[in-house]
Amino acid sequence: MVRKIVLAAAAGLLLVAGAAGSSAFADPTPPPDPATIPVPTFDFDADPAKALVARVRFDSRTQAHVESTRVTTSRARGHSGEPPILRLRLTDVDGNEIDRINAWSPLWRLDGGPNGSKAVRSSGTGNFIVPFSPALAAMTVTDVRLNQQIVTVDLAAPIRAFCAGNPADPDCRESDLAVTAVEPSAPLFGVLGQPIQVTVASAVANNGPDGPSDARVRREVSAGPGLTIADGAPVTTDVPVALGTPQRLTRTYTVTCTQPGTVNLTATTRVTPKLPSVVDAQPANDVRSATLGVTCAVPATINIKPGSAENVVNLNNGVLPVGVLTTTAGEYGNPVAIDATTIDWSTLRLGSPSRILAGVGAREKHGRIHPENVEEMDEHRRDQDTDAMLHFDPKTDGLAVGDTSACVYGRLRVAGAMVAFYGCDRVSVRP
Repeated sequence: MVRKIVLAAAAGLLLVAGAAGSSAFADPTPPPDPATIPVPTFDFDADPAKALVARVRFDSRTQAHVESTRVTTSRARGHSGEPPILRLRLTDVDGNEIDRINAWSPLWRLDGGPNGSKAVRSSGTGNFIVPFSPALAAMTVTDVRLNQQIVTVDLAAPIRAFCAGNPADPDCRESDLAVTAVEPSAPLFGVLGQPIQVTVASAVANNGPDGPSDARVRREVSAGPGLTIADGAPVTTDVPVALGTPQRLTRTYTVTCTQPGTVNLTATTRVTPKLPSVVDAQPANDVRSATLGVTCAVPATINIKPGSAENVVNLNNGVLPVGVLTTTAGEYGNPVAIDATTIDWSTLRLGSPSRILAGVGAREKHGRIHPENVEEMDEHRRDQDTDAMLHFDPKTDGLAVGDTSACVYGRLRVAGAMVAFYGCDRVSVRP
């Protein structure tokens, strides 16, 4: 079987030059004279049934734009003798090179004659034709002598359009890819300035009829003012999805509260076929979003057993006194001023950090707060603020022997709104 030179031994490229301008541009080192290149013969039987045709307009030797692209099922006329004037680089959806092919330039014109006289034009239009492949995504056209990229042709779009109209073609597949779940989760609350981890679990499925199919899954998160996401750039992952076997993907984001209150975080997952030859006839289920309210608590200063230096907690000694201090912004390092007398006693919980984050803890024993001037953390002074004295039974789902921290979580009023607060103090828990 004879070799097809325009395919660089395998690719089947043809170039058909169209109408062009008449003025030539100066080139001190012109491309090789095509008359010196042997005219190849073509093996028409080896051509595939389909081809990709890109019509490209050259406005100059270094500037061009794509006029149209399409898939054809009939072989276009070829132009014999493809010298290395242009080079076509064919790549897949990942940017990996599939082939490189020499090509004729539409700026070159053969005038016939005994030696095939030539002329170079300032502009012209030509068709670049390559064989159809489901793996193709792009074609880059480069001037060989100048070693300069001229134009990149999107081949995925015409393949996608062809397969959408011809889903039964043997080179095309049909897979209804769908996002079936987006599930964000976060701790019970975050404290201003202290990062927390938010996890988003997504699931994608292939509803057929063809499978498996490679899916391209894009996951992204966004949040309103009051919440920053350290690693929130969109992430794209390629996964094979078989029929009846959904793929589950999980990603964790580092999130930090910057203002008190509840701030919404929205997670969005999109799925598309990785290959343009895979048709997804149901695009409505290709994207799904879910919103999670993240509770942002203000840090508070608490004093376990005011007046005690050791904070020994005996679980069998009944009520444990805990003071929540009224503080100004910056006092004890707290970024937000709080008035402890605005605490809603019904929201209060006392417990170890793990119990508080689990949503449990001891409740306020007396069913109220006691406004008073609580002794400060240095155990020696009282300021002029009115604080809140609270009372808890620590053995009631609050603390256990071995705990070294006791924390209070609840809600109070800040700038006219009820927001969460959280504060901890060291303890020594005994039976």
